[in-house]
Amino acid sequence: MLHFGWFVGHGFGVQGWGTPGYSLGYDWKRPQIYQEAVRHFERSGLDLFIIEDSLTVPDTYGGSAEVSLAQASFAPKHDPLALVPYLLSATENLGIVPTVSASFYPPFTAARLLATLQHFSDRQLGWNVVTSGSDLAAQNYGLDQQIEHDTRYEKAEEFVDVVRKLWRSWQPEAIVEDLERGIYADYRKVQPINHQGEFFRVRGPLNTAPLPEEPVLVQAGASPRGRAFAGGHADVALALARGVEGMRAYRDSIRAEAVASGRQPDDVKVLFVLKPTVVSSRAEAEDLRAQREALSQRDIDSQLNSISYLSVIDFKKFDLDEPLPKLSTNSNQGTLEHFASAAPQGSTLREILKRRSGGAGDSIIGTPEEIADYLEETGEAVGGDGFLFSGFVDPSTVHGVLDRLVPVLRRRGLLRTSFGAGGFRANLRDF
Repeated sequence: MLHFGWFVGHGFGVQGWGTPGYSLGYDWKRPQIYQEAVRHFERSGLDLFIIEDSLTVPDTYGGSAEVSLAQASFAPKHDPLALVPYLLSATENLGIVPTVSASFYPPFTAARLLATLQHFSDRQLGWNVVTSGSDLAAQNYGLDQQIEHDTRYEKAEEFVDVVRKLWRSWQPEAIVEDLERGIYADYRKVQPINHQGEFFRVRGPLNTAPLPEEPVLVQAGASPRGRAFAGGHADVALALARGVEGMRAYRDSIRAEAVASGRQPDDVKVLFVLKPTVVSSRAEAEDLRAQREALSQRDIDSQLNSISYLSVIDFKKFDLDEPLPKLSTNSNQGTLEHFASAAPQGSTLREILKRRSGGAGDSIIGTPEEIADYLEETGEAVGGDGFLFSGFVDPSTVHGVLDRLVPVLRRRGLLRTSFGAGGFRANLRDF
């Protein structure tokens, strides 16, 4: 049995723009489309829903926001934390995982918000911790550019440490509710944390009630420093990796980092991002692959705009029919490496784009049985732990994937049919 989840890569933003189902009349700016999606995720046995976020209107590609806004890519979008209560009201078991930036959130604010939502959720909450590599985002918070890559992870380490100290600033038995003595909480068991570190100074204690359980931490570190962070802190590692060998190597590295941090390797569930497209026949699959490989200018602009934003490198300056030079970035190093490795070293940019025309993660087009074959064989070869389906949350996308795939996965015993009563973390530990 494998864990499955859904990753929405446009966050609380325009869903399905440019797809055939977009004209059905749903309004992405209101929560109903997301509520219906998470109800279906829960009915389908998925464990979690991760909501990506970003903090800018990208204009790296060609020095303009034209493509970002024309294609509703990365913008506009709302704050995912505001969406969380609506999703919690629609589900009872699905883990809801908003994105929180360790680069820009004050740890006290993050700790208080997440603690409040966890109380509202009855142990359904997660938090996707990111380090926000964008210079454009940094300029929205008073900086000229983002700080150095590995230093961002040092800051994130301290951020997580402070948030957890704040959550633990109330001892579990601090609330006594003694009406006879007139004492609600024992002041001796609620203490300042008096944290003074390299990046943060926080007195504490937190002024919310003690948590029944800390939210599940999700992280997507791909660089060596990012993997160390994920192995040391994450309950779930969100991963981009290419092919079985790449997946196995990534999972092994995360588990090794967990052990190096004094944890058990199974403390971290490694879930690989996969973009599935379910079709009725092999002939339909071949036709769709051919359509995707016939890159239009819109396809080219869409992919290059995305990698330009994520890498802080303007890909419009590269000739499509020349080999892509070796590149480095202070931003999302793993994402850049994953993009460049879509085709053999020395390939042209156009060849790379054709290879990855299905999406940023591994993409698969097939019948329900073919996709289930891939998931079963790959999951076994990699050693676990599961997959995150990547896609919009509009009804046509969600139902197009899950309605035909879920029955096959359940028939093979790969997908859960029920949840326990212990919450999100307990569900992750079921297998």
